[in-house]
Amino acid sequence: MAPDNFRPSVHPELAAQMTLYETPRIITTSGRIHTAHCYTGSNCTLIEGDGGAVLVDTLSGELPGNEAAAAYREITDKPIKAVIITHFHADHTSGIFSFVDEEDIRNGTVEVIGQRELTANQLRDWGILAPIRNRRGPFQFGAHLNYGENGGFGSAIGAQPRRGKSGFVDPTRTFKDALDLEIAGIRLQVIHVPSETDDQSVVWLPEEKVLISADAIQGMTFPNIYALRGTQFRNPMQWAKGLDVLRDLKAEILIPHHGPTVEGADAVEDLLSAYRDAIQYLHDQSVRWINRGYTWDELADKVTMPKHLAEHPWLGEFYGSYKHSVRSVFAGYVGWFQGDAVELDPLPWRERAERYVTAMGGRDAVLDMARKATDQENYQWAADVATWAVRADNEDKEAREIKAQALRGWAYRQKNSTWRNWGLCQALELEGELGEQLGGHKVQPGQARNYPTGGLLELMTVRLIAEKCWDTRIILGFVSTDTDENCGLEIRRGVCQFYETLPDHCDAILRFKRHFLSEWAGGAVTFDEGIASGEVKLTGERSVVENFFDKFEPAEGSGPFGMSVR
Repeated sequence: MAPDNFRPSVHPELAAQMTLYETPRIITTSGRIHTAHCYTGSNCTLIEGDGGAVLVDTLSGELPGNEAAAAYREITDKPIKAVIITHFHADHTSGIFSFVDEEDIRNGTVEVIGQRELTANQLRDWGILAPIRNRRGPFQFGAHLNYGENGGFGSAIGAQPRRGKSGFVDPTRTFKDALDLEIAGIRLQVIHVPSETDDQSVVWLPEEKVLISADAIQGMTFPNIYALRGTQFRNPMQWAKGLDVLRDLKAEILIPHHGPTVEGADAVEDLLSAYRDAIQYLHDQSVRWINRGYTWDELADKVTMPKHLAEHPWLGEFYGSYKHSVRSVFAGYVGWFQGDAVELDPLPWRERAERYVTAMGGRDAVLDMARKATDQENYQWAADVATWAVRADNEDKEAREIKAQALRGWAYRQKNSTWRNWGLCQALELEGELGEQLGGHKVQPGQARNYPTGGLLELMTVRLIAEKCWDTRIILGFVSTDTDENCGLEIRRGVCQFYETLPDHCDAILRFKRHFLSEWAGGAVTFDEGIASGEVKLTGERSVVENFFDKFEPAEGSGPFGMSVR
């Protein structure tokens, strides 16, 4: 049984923050603009017009989407004429089929509008990197935890995230920089404002002076300049300059898609200016100390916030943090090498851990040191010390339990929701409680059927098992007969090259209807099964196709692997 100092608890500031998101509700501004708030971790907004409406974002999936759509129907029965997707993140794209019918999109009754890089970005994060994203993401958001004081306590930027089935639509209308629209009598402008993501867009309603800022403002928290689940470099100065674009609009109402609506021109300017100043401050001071030779670990202890920003109500460290953001600034500008040659070719992971354990007096001495640190509530050091014993022997149950206890004690003290979630999920993994939950996840059919055909097949390139094909050369052609799309893949001595059109020479060609590819991408069927059933027409030898696909890992990855026990 855990000692008293492991009593479950929640940092009081985090607990207070989450009271903002307890009750799902529709917030109406200017009479015709309705924001669905607290149905999940993100918001969406419905704008009523003359005989129709425009929806901005779609929530995180079918469960919250259905509830918000039902709430909207109590307000208006006007049909949605267009859906604007502000950026590629799944908590804004995945609930689309709760609000509009897919057939209405296909026949042009409903437009889907997004920045031109949106689909490519989603394919990168939820296609190419799906196996690792789908393992790390649940740690960040606490998906493996029960909700409450002994488990997850949300993400602090909205209600507890919920999903259900996920959908996605490749925008039917795209733009580069800005788009002026009039839909159902609604005059609006969609503006590309790179910030949290490179494809981030905001919606400006000039008549009402209402700005839907999407995730350029991430909620009542210091922004996540880096997300623990893994993200590309989010350039802080690009983000700060994007917020200056928003300031120039002189909005009187700000509707972020995380967090509450802000009313009043002065309040909007105060928020936008403080938010951008905090981002620039962290950037500038990080670079200042980088230029004085500081490593990313040293930066984490050096760069904080001045009092007027640290105490601003929209800048608490509930989602983003200074410590994990400054490391991202270092990595974004300088890269992974911190300047010590010992980093260039370190001892293999396991051997290094074994030598550390020996140097510290052996396994029993290490665990005794970790226990004493835990008893003294020095949880960070306890977990750090125990880590070496776990790495030296992944099967050492006692070492794993000691580290799990230390991480729980550490996590219960954290104000930052993502730190808390990660520590508690890691503790469960160390205790062997996650098992198959550490396995991969496939693309859902509601997403795959609207990804570009070539984009889905190009995902194969990073799944090639290179060591199985040093001497292999096979070219396959792929033809979607009902959408008139074709492309190719070539295995060539350890590399898989994607061709945007059908190669002149193919060892075999596979012809199919587009829905088959969606089922294949979701893992419901293989090409071999499609050939057997007649859904796939083959030109060439079946053995060639079997040999080709034998060289790839499955879509969900190579099976469960540990985030902490390795």
